[in-house]
Amino acid sequence: MPDVAEQDKKRTWELLLDPGVCWIVREEEGSLLFSPVVTAIQETPDPAGYESFERVFPPDISFLLTGILHDSADMHPGDDRAMLLSIPGDSRVWSGHITKLVTGQFLLVWYESGKVKSSPEIPGFDEQIRSERAVRKANEKLNYFNAVIRHDITNLVMGIVGYLDILDEICEDEEARLLIRKSRNLGERVRRVAELTRSYQDLGIRPPSFIEAEPVINRIISRHEFSGKVTAEVTLENLSLYVDRMFDVIIYELIRNSLQFGGAGVRMRFSYELTGEGLLLVIEDSGPGIAPEMKEQIFARNYADRKGYGLYLASEILDITGVTIRERGTFGSGARFELMFPPDTFRFSE
Repeated sequence: MPDVAEQDKKRTWELLLDPGVCWIVREEEGSLLFSPVVTAIQETPDPAGYESFERVFPPDISFLLTGILHDSADMHPGDDRAMLLSIPGDSRVWSGHITKLVTGQFLLVWYESGKVKSSPEIPGFDEQIRSERAVRKANEKLNYFNAVIRHDITNLVMGIVGYLDILDEICEDEEARLLIRKSRNLGERVRRVAELTRSYQDLGIRPPSFIEAEPVINRIISRHEFSGKVTAEVTLENLSLYVDRMFDVIIYELIRNSLQFGGAGVRMRFSYELTGEGLLLVIEDSGPGIAPEMKEQIFARNYADRKGYGLYLASEILDITGVTIRERGTFGSGARFELMFPPDTFRFSE
């Protein structure tokens, strides 16, 4: 019979990644804890049955596993996906499967371990990872430069407007003062356009994913700037939509648009309709509506009768995942925005 001490000596962290090894992983106070399935599958898991990643795995392995699980936080209960654990500087890669059970709790199963990265079963794995990292890094740098340029433009415009204010005070010619004021207004428009890039600088940084629609909408409606001014009825329970991570910006623009034209006390309704083409997310309000000749123009980049580019950029964000937006309300009776989601961009959770 093998010596118990000798058996314990052989129990390294690598054994925890062996094929068939299955864990329940949950998050508690910012730390990830795991426990074997045989002791963890229960409605209210016993915290004493869990151990922290940091205490069992080496720091680099713990960091990688934590990253994998945090990247899976946007999954919904019942969702699952394959994963690969690749250790920098090591020729091996461990493959497994992760399933979300409830919020903050996952099922983790390993089905292959110690596999060499160059195996023909995962062709181009290294190249794909390098390409994804390069694209993400490039986007991060572009966002950084975007922030720097926006800051510089804003400062320059503020300086120009300041000088125009001085000229307006010392100039006595009314025609010249009129031109100065028009120039100042143009400067303010430049500043607003520069500030607009702040809202959209994260576009495309993270891949699209399924999000629960109702909590996102309720969160935005409860913002201070809409509180007490917008009354909304949201009937989208269990509906998840496949959208860019900036979907909340789209909802914000539509609510802001309704408040701007409908005034304080405007009523909104969020609902959906299933059609032969997919799912219509319907957003209605009690405002004045949109004139027939303007229904398409409001989504155009060069539409002049506005203070920003909200609806144009909203349509561009939706287009990333193949979603279209149109306005089908009756002029004088309120606006009705319809967002058409193709069949593979929506689902209902139990």
